[in-house]
Amino acid sequence: MKTMHLQILIILSLCYVCYGNLEGPFLFFGPKSLERYRRPALKSLDQDDLMRIYGEQAAIVVFNNQDSVPLSSGNFPRLRKMLEGQTTLVLPQDFLDVHPDYISNETQVLTLQGPWSERDAQMTETFARLQDIYGAGRVLGVLGNSVSQSQISDYDGEWVRVRRQAEDSTTTAATEEERPTRIYTKFPFYNASVVNGKGILMYSSGWPELKWANGTVMVLDTPVGVATVKATRLYTILVLQFAHGDSTRDKIYLEFSFKQSGGWWTAMGVEVKLTYEGPGLNLQGPPPPHAPSAVLGKAYHCSLPLVYASEEATLTMPDIRMQPFMDSTEKFADAFDCIGFTTVPIWSGLMVTFIIVIGLAISISMIMDIKTMDRFETSKAKQLTITVSD
Repeated sequence: MKTMHLQILIILSLCYVCYGNLEGPFLFFGPKSLERYRRPALKSLDQDDLMRIYGEQAAIVVFNNQDSVPLSSGNFPRLRKMLEGQTTLVLPQDFLDVHPDYISNETQVLTLQGPWSERDAQMTETFARLQDIYGAGRVLGVLGNSVSQSQISDYDGEWVRVRRQAEDSTTTAATEEERPTRIYTKFPFYNASVVNGKGILMYSSGWPELKWANGTVMVLDTPVGVATVKATRLYTILVLQFAHGDSTRDKIYLEFSFKQSGGWWTAMGVEVKLTYEGPGLNLQGPPPPHAPSAVLGKAYHCSLPLVYASEEATLTMPDIRMQPFMDSTEKFADAFDCIGFTTVPIWSGLMVTFIIVIGLAISISMIMDIKTMDRFETSKAKQLTITVSD
């Protein structure tokens, strides 16, 4: 027993040396067996429980988020969507007493770096691939973050809530209305930063909505990877990738084309593809003069929905702001607005003002035409005589 205890201590010491940078809170997800290890007060799991969890799995994948920015559930929309069908377990502890690599030989450690959308894709695609190999419900996913203790308090969403509840044992459980809600990404923002004046910025207040001729509507709310730019002889093209339905592998590609001519740029259309190299469906943008366009170096903004259409489908993007052919994509320049000065509300206001001015002028003219008596009877003057004829 002493020998076994000494071996465990050696393993734990090696665990802290090799994986000391992986800190909590931790998110365990995957197999239904995690339900048995949930604690009412969300207390930390001890060494024995962790070893049992690891030993029950056919494979384990550890996602180590290498970033000084604390984890946020809003940064991982694809993972959040995938977890809707998985069992999850949140551990508020700072460190894992036993790392899965020392228990299971089928353990992979994946370091997450790069843009948030790329990390999101790495996690979901890796987990889905392992499930295809070992079977659904037999793969355990572990998500932790490499962040100092002073930064852990900055976590948002559900992970920080469970950590705060576990540490404050004297506070009664908050009601569902009092708990902070999760913070999800609401506004899509696409930044394709390249050199030689080819950078593109695009923003929308809602996700792209693709509607087919048969009435099927697809809301592209799960971006994959990063926005890229490819240039042809005639056009500069912004390429966006989105997950196709619930699949973490199938993708839909939107390729927005922009043309430069005479010191102006114009958004021509968008091509919808199911494969990157395969044929696509061409959707045309609004014709001139309603097409999105602006002087080079300026942005375009329209609060009205921008619709790309063809006989087979339409793509709608609300409250769009875009600017191609940029040397630096740090921020938008001043924007040309699709709605000019003479909008319907402005015309209505001018007409009402004009009617009020005319009415006021007529009223003043009528008041000025009123004739009043200019002679009055007094005791010193001759008595007034008013002649009245029948």
